[in-house]
Amino acid sequence: MKIPLVYLKMISLSFQTSIAYKIEYFTSLLNAFLYIFIFVSVWSSLLPEETTIDGISREMMVSYAVLSNLIKSTFAKSQIFFSSKIRSGEIAVELMKPLSLPLLYFSDMIGKTLFQIFARGLPILFFSFFIYKIRFYINPEILLKFLMLYILSFLLYFFISFFISSLSFYFVEILPFWILYFALITLFSGGIIPIDFFPEVLRNLTLFTPFPYLFYFPTILLLKSDLIVPYSELIIFYIVHIFVLFVISFFLYRFGLKKLYIAGG
Repeated sequence: MKIPLVYLKMISLSFQTSIAYKIEYFTSLLNAFLYIFIFVSVWSSLLPEETTIDGISREMMVSYAVLSNLIKSTFAKSQIFFSSKIRSGEIAVELMKPLSLPLLYFSDMIGKTLFQIFARGLPILFFSFFIYKIRFYINPEILLKFLMLYILSFLLYFFISFFISSLSFYFVEILPFWILYFALITLFSGGIIPIDFFPEVLRNLTLFTPFPYLFYFPTILLLKSDLIVPYSELIIFYIVHIFVLFVISFFLYRFGLKKLYIAGG
């Protein structure tokens, strides 16, 4: 029973550490407000009032811009937690402990994400209600569905991060992989442009990637009742993507450890 408590302690420690860096917090909060301001301004200019494109009105698009950036801002960024330990050799010490390094990584991301939700997400949401007058209709059923998608999106986000971090076993520098990842998220996650606006062929191809399941579907669920994928099928798609990424990242990590042992780590 003591070992699981260590991971809970890691979540708490990660949360408290996030509180300690006040300048970083206020900078990230300002950055989130700036992103929202830019995207709201762009979509307000592109979509005239009383205009609807693919069932999305100007008011809905403004709400989408706010909510998608809000969801994206609550996911913790822990790119260096894992890879830095490999590059510095600290992982050799970590592996001597009776703990799972991937679970420590997961706990760290949970703690930071919880901090982002309460200290970043809620203030931005409160601010947006009054400044941009965003509107979305929610009831207990929609709320439960949203929470389910949010949790699945977070798991997907974690396994993508874990997959890229595990590449540190094989490459000296993994920054190019992170840059490619952020570029793909920018294009295909729906964080900027809803995939409803994509050409049909591109939209269908995008659904086979994990990216629209990160931000698009949790956001659009709060704004539209008719999703481009039925909710039951959507859950299956999430589970399949999470499972595939889990298997790939697990084997990448395990083979990386063997490579480390062979090298004398």
